[in-house]
Amino acid sequence: MSGLSPRVVLGFFLLGLCSGGPAAPPTAKLTITVQDLRNHKGQLIFGVFKSADGFPTDSQKAVDWQIKAVDADRVVFAAELPPGVYGASVLHDENKNGKMDKNFVGAPVEGYGVTNNPKPALRAATFDESRFKLPPEGASLTISIQYFR
Repeated sequence: MSGLSPRVVLGFFLLGLCSGGPAAPPTAKLTITVQDLRNHKGQLIFGVFKSADGFPTDSQKAVDWQIKAVDADRVVFAAELPPGVYGASVLHDENKNGKMDKNFVGAPVEGYGVTNNPKPALRAATFDESRFKLPPEGASLTISIQYFR
């Protein structure tokens, strides 16, 4: 660039900074409708995960984490994520303490659900059971909340 004025060189430099570098990856819209709530108490805690690590309760390991009031029979969550494979979970935190409450034998006393709606009777649903593919055009899924008492 010898022969170019310092102003022109500075202009090229600033243009390079403004162009931002690599483009952000494309995203797809994930819409999850939560249904079968037994009441309108408390809040729903929703998480989306890329792997079993942290699934279903660790907000620090989730790629999307949202909390909404339970103000209707159905509550909708939406997230913009890169297309890929995920698993999602929802806890009906009726007393708003931010965690799944359990009885004296360890059984959940609040409702929860995961994508694909597996309903194991004596254990928590796994990430593998909840796994789904989010295609580039997006996806709309439903999670049905289950209660044990």
